[in-house]
Amino acid sequence: MSIKKLIAALPVLLLFAIQIAIPNTALAQTEMWDTYLSKIGDQPATVLLDMNLILAAPDKRYPYVVITGPRAHKCDQKGMPAAIEIDALESILDATGNFLTGLTPKVLVGTVMYNCQRNNYYYVRDTTGIRNAIMRMYNRSFKDYKYSIIIRPDPQWLSYRTFLYPNDETQNWMDNNRIITGMLQEGDSLKKPRTISFAACFNTDTARNAFTTFVTGKGYSINKTPSIKMSAAPLCLLFSKVGPIKVDSINVVTAELRNEVKKHNGIYNGWSAPVK
Repeated sequence: MSIKKLIAALPVLLLFAIQIAIPNTALAQTEMWDTYLSKIGDQPATVLLDMNLILAAPDKRYPYVVITGPRAHKCDQKGMPAAIEIDALESILDATGNFLTGLTPKVLVGTVMYNCQRNNYYYVRDTTGIRNAIMRMYNRSFKDYKYSIIIRPDPQWLSYRTFLYPNDETQNWMDNNRIITGMLQEGDSLKKPRTISFAACFNTDTARNAFTTFVTGKGYSINKTPSIKMSAAPLCLLFSKVGPIKVDSINVVTAELRNEVKKHNGIYNGWSAPVK
């Protein structure tokens, strides 16, 4: 799926919380696009970003951020562009990307929709001529649309790392929502009790033992304590609990586990459960 088609499908991706992997030739790594709901001020927003870029950020080859996009003519009550506007907005953003490609190497890191606005976030190597090129594009080809252009130095990639990239709470929701959505699509009502399995890994026996004491005190059963060679956190713990999957409480459960793992400098590896 191309970036253009991926962005056009944003409302569907938000509903089903799908991750999309796409090769990134600029950074020679696989992209992992994911989406979540947020707020900017008091306005609802949808954010779509390449999650894998956090592994390379900041990339000093691209020290400037360009934030630009059109304002929709028609929006719903939440400030999201109307469906009939999507193709036009995509044409504008596609043209913007083409303009930037002709001017300087770039990396598209994300896109945000809120308050009737669609903005793409690019990191670029050079800003010479970019503002004038985008203004010419709008004035020549998209005269009926208002637009925004923000260009600023951002060598630490703060726009990506602290604005676009989700915080721990949001990542927790995204991970859980993805698993639950997949189970619901398989026809699972989530009501039947089943073994819910969790995993976490640590650097030391002391840390793993401390976390083991915590989860057993919470009623979890210990399944295995495997060791994974050539891993930053080789000492793992597989643990589980039997019960239904409660949508209204799973985020609280996993947030508690994540926080406890973090206290011991470990890595939380998520959960899984059989479809019933």
